[in-house]
Amino acid sequence: MRYGLALAIVGLGLLALGAEVLPLAEVRPGMTGYGLTVVAGTEIERFEVEVVAVLDEPGDRGDFIVVRVSGPAITRSGGVAQGMSGSPIYLDGKLAGALSRAAPWSADRDRPLAFVTPIEAMLKVLAEVVPPKGEPVPADGPRAEDPVLPAPFLASPVAVSGLSPRALATLERGFDLRLISHPWIELLPPWRAEVPGLRALGVPRVVAAPTVSGRGAAMDLVPGAPVGVGLALGDLTIGALGTVTLVEDGAVLAFGHPFLFTGPSRYFLTEAHVLDTVAAYDFSYKLGTVGEVRGGVFSDRWAAVAGVIGRTPAGITAQFRVRDLGRGTERVLQTRLVEEPRLSSLLFYVAGLEAVDQALDRIGPGTATVKYTLRGRGLPRPLTRENVFLSTEDVALLVPWELALVADVLAYNEFSDPGLTVVELEASVSPGFSAAEVVSLVAERDRYAPGDRVRFEVTLRRWRGGTETWEGWLKIPEDLNSPYVELRAYGGPRLREKGEEPPALESVDDLLRYIEGIPSYDTLTVELFALHPLSGLVGERWLYGVDEASDRIPGVVVYGEVRVILLLQGD
Repeated sequence: MRYGLALAIVGLGLLALGAEVLPLAEVRPGMTGYGLTVVAGTEIERFEVEVVAVLDEPGDRGDFIVVRVSGPAITRSGGVAQGMSGSPIYLDGKLAGALSRAAPWSADRDRPLAFVTPIEAMLKVLAEVVPPKGEPVPADGPRAEDPVLPAPFLASPVAVSGLSPRALATLERGFDLRLISHPWIELLPPWRAEVPGLRALGVPRVVAAPTVSGRGAAMDLVPGAPVGVGLALGDLTIGALGTVTLVEDGAVLAFGHPFLFTGPSRYFLTEAHVLDTVAAYDFSYKLGTVGEVRGGVFSDRWAAVAGVIGRTPAGITAQFRVRDLGRGTERVLQTRLVEEPRLSSLLFYVAGLEAVDQALDRIGPGTATVKYTLRGRGLPRPLTRENVFLSTEDVALLVPWELALVADVLAYNEFSDPGLTVVELEASVSPGFSAAEVVSLVAERDRYAPGDRVRFEVTLRRWRGGTETWEGWLKIPEDLNSPYVELRAYGGPRLREKGEEPPALESVDDLLRYIEGIPSYDTLTVELFALHPLSGLVGERWLYGVDEASDRIPGVVVYGEVRVILLLQGD
């Protein structure tokens, strides 16, 4: 059967492909053939294949060709290795599918059992990235709405370069958005309290693969050659390694199983370099790196990943500039990231953490001033914020945190896709503590009437320094019906009180204004709170804010809180 006929069977009729394919219905136990893969370097090696059984279940998710594989390439690899997925399997000289799964219980490392995804199922995935005549695929590809997590037997390892061990560990396990209690947390969907790492998204192995000089030119994307699905490129590179199954007229099929199972996707299709294949007790794996971008991967399905050479997703341009004020040094990390909501905040946080760690060359306390900007096709204007963070243990963890949190809020906002295109972060970190504590709050008197002005004085004490005062006044609403008001002085943002309604947001523009209006941690606020009328009915003390005054002390973390109760009396 020619590819053109095979494509017509799956409803395409779009390509006139030259090689022959072998449908699953024609595969029989006892048939022999071969597969193609790269174990190390740039040589495509052949291994032998013998069909043991054919699994033909209803639908095509359960359809596999069970084979035994053998030969020097398999022996050298310690069995079937992660990264071999996608290796084309030929039976009777025809393409039958791609090596995609291995039997971990197989004790025979020289002739292990493996599973082949039938070519028919893979061609259906190719159909999603090959447009009907006259209808080009959008440059950025389609988007995934409701992704499902995969559980393949043999998944592609993710190779990473440019990350320290702890940034690499964060990439694997994810991080908690609730690192600091913050009003923005309530804007997140309930399932986004924690950002999952690559392990939770179905990646079984994340391998540190430093850039190796003199590795030579990358191989062309041909059947049996290595291929990368890139998530980050530049000073930081992250990408899954697999093998090309089919390339025809610029369309590429690979893996024989999903990567992150997002369905429609916008990953980078890259060249790849295989340094060697590492034999391991659980699963052997290919050690390598992703290379130059060749196009985009626009479909990530159960049977394969499919992409197009020459059609590259725009991605997100990210730059992280960090200055160590203690040593007078600076580090700039530049990378290009995929645009994928489930991954964006994780990649921003990991890249930012790496930039800080490289700049500081230590883990420890300090104070950081941070400024970041996000731009996007779906944002009415750039969002820029400044903040300051202090830690007595590990200041680096805080530097990229707010950026990642805001990016997640934007990614999952209810109004429209932000379409992030540019992310920039600048931070200056000093080894000491720049902080001021709110130590006292005094009102002019302790009894007031509605409509009165409340004069106050706040005393701040600098970290290992002197004290300073801040004076001002607030007005009690004339129509306020409350037995008392609470005068409160505090640093930074505060959580919403029970008597306050959530913010009324009706557009992305409203969301941006709300984010821009939340106080930074170098802000001192004095606020008046009144007792909510429903407090007596619910049996709880519900408060809501009625007036406030604030001021910033740039570069100084203001912390602590003091409250004063002021009685109200009628006319």
